[in-house]
Amino acid sequence: MPFYHRPPADRGPLRPLPDQTGAPVSPLPSTPGARATGPVPATAAAGAPGGEAGTVGYAVVDLETTGLSPTTDAIIEIGLVLTDAQGRPEHHWSTLIDPGADTAVGPTRIHGLVAEDLIGAPALGQVADLLVRELAGRAVVAHNARFDLGFLTQALGGLGLLRRGARVPRVCTMEWSRHFMDTPSRRLTACCQAAGVAIDRHHSALDDAMAAAGLLRHYLAVGARRGEPPAWGRALEDARGFTGWTWDEDRADQARRLLVERRRPGALRDPQHS
Repeated sequence: MPFYHRPPADRGPLRPLPDQTGAPVSPLPSTPGARATGPVPATAAAGAPGGEAGTVGYAVVDLETTGLSPTTDAIIEIGLVLTDAQGRPEHHWSTLIDPGADTAVGPTRIHGLVAEDLIGAPALGQVADLLVRELAGRAVVAHNARFDLGFLTQALGGLGLLRRGARVPRVCTMEWSRHFMDTPSRRLTACCQAAGVAIDRHHSALDDAMAAAGLLRHYLAVGARRGEPPAWGRALEDARGFTGWTWDEDRADQARRLLVERRRPGALRDPQHS
């Protein structure tokens, strides 16, 4: 995964929003199977700073891919951790993704996956509605967000689930690392070591997403000790009002039954995949 040295693009303290009525937002359609658009309210954290933007939760995502180019390579694993506005985990899932019979899995030495591992996994289009529904209304967090969001924007836009030209509200734990701690490197493993965050199997999508979620909590805790609101306030404001997502409720519900997690070391392979 490449590393891009540039200042955080989501810098800026939280600013009061025009709508401070506290009225719930309910963008989901009442008609089964209808397509939903717009923000979904994430769990509110009591006492979170910055008005309603301070109640926006996070969707921490990590992807394993067949290569480095969003236009020519494919996603083969998704790890997702949803948190509240204070970074406390609420829900998580992961799945392998079948990129298609004509697509090689890419650098096995990095992500540890071979073609056999992807047998029986869903195609991205089969789980994309679920993924989009989970991302909606939240700031999307990743370690090197330019990489992961580049793939998500390309893939989900191609499926018609992200409005053309929309910029997904994001927080990059790599870009913010040196604002909150001393670290000789901005790589995920180095940042986790500096922050005291456990990381299990690096380059397993769910483990890396869990680690990035741990970094997010660390940053929020450091900011709280400093008496500061989240430094990426603009991203939270953008997430609260973001209307670029589109998904189908029925397809999102059905996708949960299709998820296929990566096998843990020592786990027995399903005989039908042997």
